[in-house]
Amino acid sequence: MLGDRIAQINAFVEVGRRLSFVRAAEQLGLHVSAVSRAIAALETRLGVRLLQRTTRQVGLTEAGRAHLVRCEALLAELQDAESVASALGGSLRGSLRVSAPSGLGLTHITPLIAEFLALHPLLLLDLHLSNRNVDLVEEGFDLAIRVGALRDSRLIARRLGESRRVLAASPAYLDRRGEPRRPADLAAHACLVLDIGTLPERWLLQQRGARAEVRANTQLRSNNALALLDACRADAGIALLPHFVVTADFAQGRLRQVLPRWSGGEQGIFAIYPGNRFIPAKVRAFVDFVEQRLRTLAPVPPTRRSAAVSKRKR
Repeated sequence: MLGDRIAQINAFVEVGRRLSFVRAAEQLGLHVSAVSRAIAALETRLGVRLLQRTTRQVGLTEAGRAHLVRCEALLAELQDAESVASALGGSLRGSLRVSAPSGLGLTHITPLIAEFLALHPLLLLDLHLSNRNVDLVEEGFDLAIRVGALRDSRLIARRLGESRRVLAASPAYLDRRGEPRRPADLAAHACLVLDIGTLPERWLLQQRGARAEVRANTQLRSNNALALLDACRADAGIALLPHFVVTADFAQGRLRQVLPRWSGGEQGIFAIYPGNRFIPAKVRAFVDFVEQRLRTLAPVPPTRRSAAVSKRKR
């Protein structure tokens, strides 16, 4: 029966992705024995071994690797067909598992969730906020939002917008410690370091082709941009943070931009998802929605001092 064949294919794809009967069974909500029987039936029907099993590990045979690619595409097409049909009926259905970095997630993704779910009330959104680069296939995510360089060529990437890091401090801190006039002056200040990537204490700044490298005098280090934002608001020091984290604080005067002509290099904001031929409609809908909203990300406004300088020049 067709239903049995689809169940066999589904079981094979989960085992092939995870190379584990136990984790595949957990993902499918089945007993391990049921998954094993489904794959045995599939291999019998095809007359070829798809998996190499030992007491300690599971691997794909040459036929298994080839069949996995086609089966993933088949299931993606089936899911897409069902999603499109459901969308035509008025709403997307099912579960959508998304990973996003904590800073961008809390400032610009979570405020959109209520509106997105109102448009698609039958969709379950499972949102994970973390600066860890998750393995989409291994961990069962439909897509991830990432900021910065992308390294996994197996994934499809769609650029949603741009970001850059800027220097920020509270007016009280700058009044107390003095405002830097050039990048080298940062060495005499308490620096709040975003602990992401290699050598986070090395701040690389640029302006109109000029570059400067500063070794941050670290007062506080955290992998959470919002933790550093709170410390910055509390007059703890100068932070180099993504502009989307500090834009509202600049506009409301809680923070001032330090060395406004200098910033970190431009970074892309991307949506990434597994490289299947068919992208589920629920993934497309979420990515389209987020991209449209991220277009409203305002550039960092100038400080009062730089604005006054610009006005005098005119």
